Amino acid sequence: MKQTDRAAEHPDEPRPCLSVVMPCYNEAATIIEVASRVLASPFTRELIIVDDASTDGTSALARSISDPRVRVLTQPFNQGKGAALRRGFPEATADFVIVQDADLEYDPSEYRLLLAPLLAGSADVVFGSRFAMTQPHRVLYFWHAVGNRVITLASNMVTNLNLSDVETCYKAFRREVIQSIEIEEDRFGFEPEITAKIARGGWRLYEVGISYSGRTYAEGKKIGWWDGVRAVYCILHYSPARQRRLGRRHATPLSLEEADRELVETLDNLDGADQYARWIYALVEPYLGKDVLEAGAGHGTFTELLRDSRRIVACDPSDRCARVLRERFAADSTVKVLNTDLHGAIDEGPYDSVVMINVLEHVEDDAAALRDAREGLRPGGRLILWVPAMEWLYSDLDRRIGHHRRYHLKQLRRLLSEAGFEAEELRYVNALGALGWWVMAKQLRRRPTSAASVQLFDRVVVPVQRRVDERARLPWGQSIFAVGVRPGGL
Repeated sequence: MKQTDRAAEHPDEPRPCLSVVMPCYNEAATIIEVASRVLASPFTRELIIVDDASTDGTSALARSISDPRVRVLTQPFNQGKGAALRRGFPEATADFVIVQDADLEYDPSEYRLLLAPLLAGSADVVFGSRFAMTQPHRVLYFWHAVGNRVITLASNMVTNLNLSDVETCYKAFRREVIQSIEIEEDRFGFEPEITAKIARGGWRLYEVGISYSGRTYAEGKKIGWWDGVRAVYCILHYSPARQRRLGRRHATPLSLEEADRELVETLDNLDGADQYARWIYALVEPYLGKDVLEAGAGHGTFTELLRDSRRIVACDPSDRCARVLRERFAADSTVKVLNTDLHGAIDEGPYDSVVMINVLEHVEDDAAALRDAREGLRPGGRLILWVPAMEWLYSDLDRRIGHHRRYHLKQLRRLLSEAGFEAEELRYVNALGALGWWVMAKQLRRRPTSAASVQLFDRVVVPVQRRVDERARLPWGQSIFAVGVRPGGL
């Protein structure tokens, strides 16, 4: 989108056109000074500080700033730079958005350098390069610089860009550009992720030289070697070629009717997996109240276990599943069947518990579904989730039975938090099942949910896996078990 003729003719003329998003974690020593420098810039229209659950008083110091241009957002728990930016970007209202660290490494007086191509209408995104060597920079760690160069080279190889500094903090965007990009990384993986997504989007990217006054680890530098490893993973994971393949995978999902037909065989086979169902119920039962909504009840296998001395509302948007549920519980007055989705069942509440077993992954807008669940719960009520885990396990079977995604812990924790839940339980389960799924679905391309596979899993794997999960929490699994609490007391 072109700027006004006046802005194009006078790209250096200061005007308040910039939203500055500043993630910070334990930066009490510098937050006031950096904020003062940001607010001194004639380009700054607003400063959005996102405190990442600091423990040193950073948040209180930020809130003490009296300038009306400052807004302070607080994360419920420490998540990382990427998560803070994901929180801050949607709040921006100015024409342009820039990332500003809360230390003194980057100089806000140089906003004019980054804004010049944007104000001239030449660029959609501008990176400030520490390696362009046109501005002063502090001499620090050799191997740190080598690592940055290697990461930048690797990123350029997969994005076909010729950047000199992918890991720079100073990244400026047209607001509509950054607000159109989904940020997935929680920590410093944001840098290669956003670069890859800009490349894939075909946005006009410029680079300008900036000064740099780097700090030492003793002075508070937080990025470490593990972040370098993660950066390499992100370069490959978010590469435009891979994302195009994933886009094709998700661009042609089956229709609801086709997915429902695929689900029939899967649900029929799982109906016989008694030990698997009882294992899930053993995890779920301590968190159940007396009034329960089971969303996506399917054929009612889990409903049978839930109804013990409880009032159950079992809903499913599938006409066929609702018909099966009505037939199965026709003689049971404690079970009410609704042919609707979660949103349509809210009015039957409020509920003590909302249960979603292998359901959330089928919902296109999972964030909205979680908000609906919260709306249907009493204060103090619990949302209980069982969802498929590990994106690398996503297979053709996932696609065919209507899975939009598989989850990881941080992603699900973030979704729960943003929907207004406090996470009471959140862990991977069924590590052996994950390995089996990887072999069957990903390598052999066979159905892990065939009748024979389900029976083998139920009789052999489940008893072993239950004992493993009782003794240790492994950092991966086929599924995630999560419990979120709506704040407030019953």
